[in-house]
Amino acid sequence: MSMTEEKKQGSYFLLSAETKGKIKVAANENHTSQANAIALMVDAYFESREEEYVLFKQTISDLLDEKLDFVKEKMNRIQVASNVIDRDTKIILEFMNHYYLVNKFKNLITTEEFKTKGMEQAEELVQKRIHKQRKKKLDYERQKELKQQSQSGSRE
Repeated sequence: MSMTEEKKQGSYFLLSAETKGKIKVAANENHTSQANAIALMVDAYFESREEEYVLFKQTISDLLDEKLDFVKEKMNRIQVASNVIDRDTKIILEFMNHYYLVNKFKNLITTEEFKTKGMEQAEELVQKRIHKQRKKKLDYERQKELKQQSQSGSRE
């Protein structure tokens, strides 16, 4: 229904002289009555409110997409690393199975029963590498944090 087809009801409002003047200007600019000018302003208000909601929703959606892209990238890196580890583990299992069969071993002696000097050296080496990688990661994160703090400090 358009404004002319709607059944209109009278209302009485106390308005400041300034507001009345604005209503008259809007009515003159739109070549309509003051009542229709008020109706147009109310409609415009609600339209802009809906536009603000759409803009707000789009902004949130864009921010979430940006953060999800970061998470997707990290997950992809983890997946690639996991695939490499899985492949390498399967290769090692195949070699171990072949070695066991070729040498016709009857029993398996576990590291819980007997740990060779070589096994102890391998464990130490792996622990050192893990510690070194962890230290590098912490240093990188610390540098990144300091850089972000200096950037945010310079903005203020």
